[in-house]
Amino acid sequence: MVTTFEAAIIAILAVGFVIPAWVMALSFRERAKAMRVEEPNKRYFAYAALLQSLHAQLDPQSKTVRNGPLFAATVRELANYPEYRSFSVLFLEEITITGTRKFDQVVRAELKAVEAQLLDIKEPA
Repeated sequence: MVTTFEAAIIAILAVGFVIPAWVMALSFRERAKAMRVEEPNKRYFAYAALLQSLHAQLDPQSKTVRNGPLFAATVRELANYPEYRSFSVLFLEEITITGTRKFDQVVRAELKAVEAQLLDIKEPA
């Protein structure tokens, strides 16, 4: 049999711990929903910054890259945006590296690898 004191303790625990825990869980769920709504916008701006960075690293006259390792790493990042794969492939196809330095060869190989990876991705249904 539960005494009045024990019932009061149970009620205090329920009000003090259980209800706030549910309220916090519901608020976290709402916050997660709001973040998912904002996510595509953030991804677009990150992708645009990535393309802008690639464009800035190309030297239009000599058809070489200004910073080979950074350019290769940035090209590799394009694969993380499969929703923009058609734009990425078009962008990569327009890049022609004619330099003979070591990193020019690395960049050419990376361009081919990322383009092949993007072309292998299935179109979203």
